[in-house]
Amino acid sequence: MLKVIGTFVFAGIMLAFLIFNTPVTKLGSGFLIGDGRHVFTYHQLVKEADEINVKFPNEDDIEANVLFADPAHDLAILELKEKPKVNFLPLKLSAEEIGLKDESVFTLGYPWTNTMEDQHELIEGVTVADTASILIQLKMNLDPVHSGSPLFNANQEVIGMVLLGVHAKSVFPVEASHHFAIPGRLLKKAAGKIDKDNQLVQNLSRESFILKSRNNIVLIEAR
Repeated sequence: MLKVIGTFVFAGIMLAFLIFNTPVTKLGSGFLIGDGRHVFTYHQLVKEADEINVKFPNEDDIEANVLFADPAHDLAILELKEKPKVNFLPLKLSAEEIGLKDESVFTLGYPWTNTMEDQHELIEGVTVADTASILIQLKMNLDPVHSGSPLFNANQEVIGMVLLGVHAKSVFPVEASHHFAIPGRLLKKAAGKIDKDNQLVQNLSRESFILKSRNNIVLIEAR
């Protein structure tokens, strides 16, 4: 009997050890900038990670390291250990401030099944005039994994990085009842630190832009 009890106790201890020592995997989004070796994402996702893997649609995962971090503004730039094989589109970062009128915006959600049949999800919304915060307030349906995605305006410029309300509240003095985006001027400032501030002038239809830029949006696993 004592031997059986001892076996159960030992098994319980080992189970508890495994539970408390198994790394927690965080999932979030990011997007390629510059020459394709660098990825923008939000700092909370990767700040304590020992291992970061960047997933590309229908391609192998690529390991990455944090090259630049701005915890105060929840920004991070990752450097990939190798250049991805996917075709991507250099994106233009815009530092223009959001006006007092609502503006139509959109983002692209990473395909969860990661198959040839599945496509990035087009998520549309509008900005909300808010002069009380440095963030861009959004009316947009988002899931937690969408934090870190680029926010595009009608001119196909990146005007911000999407943040779920609960993620934004962890860093900024805002209410989590709304979703937000870190403004483009902060992205441009961060990109300038590594000399990866693209200024490509694009003249594409909306459909063509989405088709060409979707491979820029990646899924990030941090653990």
